[in-house]
Amino acid sequence: MLLRILFYGLPLLLAALTYNGVSFKTDLSTFIVSGKNADEALLAHAMQTGNLSRRYLIAITSNTNQAVEPQFIQQLIAQLKRIDKVTDVWNPEQKKQALNALQTLYVNHANSIYSLHPEDDLNTLFSTQGLHQKAHFLKQALLSPQASLIKPIALQDPLLLTLNGFQGLAKKFKAQPTTSYQNLILETRPSGMDTAAQKAIQQAILARFKALNANQNYQLEMTGVPVFAVTTQGLIQGDIIKISVVSSLALMLLFLWAFRSLFQMFQVFTLLAIVILSAILITASIFGYIHGMTIAIGATLVGICIDYPIHALVHAQQSSQQPPRSIIVQIWPSMLLGGVTTMIGYLALGVSGYPGFQQVAVFAASGIVIALLITRFMLPALVIQSAQPVRIVGIQSWIHLCQRYRKIGWTMIAVFLMVAIWPLSHLQWMQDMQQLTPELDDLKQQDRRIRARMTSIEPGRFILVSGDTTELALRHAEQVYKRLDQLKQQQALSEYFGLFPWLLSSQQQRLNQKTLKAKLTPTNIKHWQDALQQEGLSVTKLGHLNYPSNPPLTLDVIFKTPVKHLLDSRIMQQADKTIILIGLSQHTPEIVRQAFSDWSHARYFSQRDLLNAMLNDYTQMAKKLLLAGVGLIMLLMLHRYRSLTMTVSTLLPALLAALFILSSWAIAGVAISFLHLVAFLLVVAICVDYGIFYQENRGGNILVTYQAMTVSMLTSALAFGSLLAAESTSLKILAGVVSLGVLIGFMLCPLIIQQAENTDKLKN
Repeated sequence: MLLRILFYGLPLLLAALTYNGVSFKTDLSTFIVSGKNADEALLAHAMQTGNLSRRYLIAITSNTNQAVEPQFIQQLIAQLKRIDKVTDVWNPEQKKQALNALQTLYVNHANSIYSLHPEDDLNTLFSTQGLHQKAHFLKQALLSPQASLIKPIALQDPLLLTLNGFQGLAKKFKAQPTTSYQNLILETRPSGMDTAAQKAIQQAILARFKALNANQNYQLEMTGVPVFAVTTQGLIQGDIIKISVVSSLALMLLFLWAFRSLFQMFQVFTLLAIVILSAILITASIFGYIHGMTIAIGATLVGICIDYPIHALVHAQQSSQQPPRSIIVQIWPSMLLGGVTTMIGYLALGVSGYPGFQQVAVFAASGIVIALLITRFMLPALVIQSAQPVRIVGIQSWIHLCQRYRKIGWTMIAVFLMVAIWPLSHLQWMQDMQQLTPELDDLKQQDRRIRARMTSIEPGRFILVSGDTTELALRHAEQVYKRLDQLKQQQALSEYFGLFPWLLSSQQQRLNQKTLKAKLTPTNIKHWQDALQQEGLSVTKLGHLNYPSNPPLTLDVIFKTPVKHLLDSRIMQQADKTIILIGLSQHTPEIVRQAFSDWSHARYFSQRDLLNAMLNDYTQMAKKLLLAGVGLIMLLMLHRYRSLTMTVSTLLPALLAALFILSSWAIAGVAISFLHLVAFLLVVAICVDYGIFYQENRGGNILVTYQAMTVSMLTSALAFGSLLAAESTSLKILAGVVSLGVLIGFMLCPLIIQQAENTDKLKN
């Protein structure tokens, strides 16, 4: 009685613990993306939790092709700033921010930030022609519409050194259009991965826009890490719900059809609830959280863990003379070996290097262990033998058919093996990781469209510059600028976007000050004054070049000004490392990559190339895992059977099932990814259970054993087949391969395995 109370009450207790103590994540990048080195890991962390992750790019588009009214944008900015957890909203147009910074900050550091090549630039400036040209430019600037900006700068910086680095800045950024659309940047306090907070923020953004856009003159589009995170979470949550509903209904109907008993269905589903909830708690306790994709893939455990109670129930129903406990003890060795071989397939994922599959491995292994233990030690006391044993029409006929035509079947298998060699040699391997997420294509296109309006930077491609300190990183970046200038001259690069002229290293700033001070000789000052007089400018106000020796401008000082918005997404700081991202415009990737191939502190980085390299690495690892997994399963069965013939015949249905699917995909020209190979490994790990049960037939009646195998196969096929209801392409790949594979492996067992000859061998 106590055991029954524990068994039926345990799901409620585990559900309460799960609800109150488990943290869930849905970001796909944490599931399948990892960096090869510390720089990439820091970059990935910044994209998930740093400034990059907390910002939205918002595009307001006119429906009438008229200019977006400045008043509307101002009102919208004011409304968006009032949203809870929004820290700031601003126009990404560079010009206004640059002008303000020139007047309030950079004019005080004109003699330290003016150049990357001070000696060359000052030699040109302090030539007779150079000074006259500068004086003429100053006069034109003071007479231009920008005189209100230039005059206060000129009084402190007559040579207009403040403008040196900024003269070409405007050319780097596309001019803000006066019609059609307007862009905004919105920054939030929560990380972009905090999907609950970001979903509320996105709803508020749309609500505020809708209230202001009563006449529907404009459309709003947005992109950014939070948009992808919320959308992905919605897809995963939807997948979990659909998979759970579809698989649960399918399995309930299957159980009612096979067992004709609501009680036994309730009993098995109670066991499964214990298994799934326990696996969630164990996985979360090890990793600190559990990913939605882990649960979605782990839901297929329903079809695997249910095999053990199914075999127990089917065999118990067929024998009214033996108590359930003795029957379960009798078939326990086959269940244990089947459970271990299945775990090998899942545990191989744990050493694969795939971040998310490490969780899946723990989830599956713990679930299988718990299912085995409950079936062995709790279920015998709970089983109520039914007067209606499982009878599935056609199973006996299939066994007899396979036994009668075994020679023909083996001939067909031999022909198939020979034919399968050719397509396998023409397998196509997936080269682009983005092919695994076509469900996000609309968001990707929207992201490219919005970003293209802001700058000419190629998204996801830049030079990654690192240093142990911020100062060292800045020095390294200054060396990189020189190499990039050379690439521009070679026309391998159209433009780049570094931290200069906003910031230079303290070393470079001191060099600039020293070089300028050496040039401010009485002779050069006299030549400057003569140039001013020729242009009719005041020597009294502009002729004395008294540049103060201020301390170098630092990142901390800049981050206290609006310029922070321009730089904080391009520089990432940790206690022991700083990384600077130098954006690139149109360029030749191979030439740029080669230019930095021998640099220890700078290298070319392409997010897409990184993902594709990871795809290749994962694929190579999956090939090794597939071979290692099969080899380990084979060694385990050799140890058990002490017979190569029995081992091969037990494993062959699973191998042929995987080979059939692989060849079919090769003939169809489908690109194979690491997920396909992972699925093939799971096919082998699951199907070998069928071979073990059929080979050993510990219940003594092969028809009963195959009846049990039929129900367990159908549950696995339905569990994995339910993944076809998902939006995720990754889940659909697993569904298609595994569900078809288990069916084929099951069907091949009576054809390949000579069961009757092995009974005496197993008893010895």
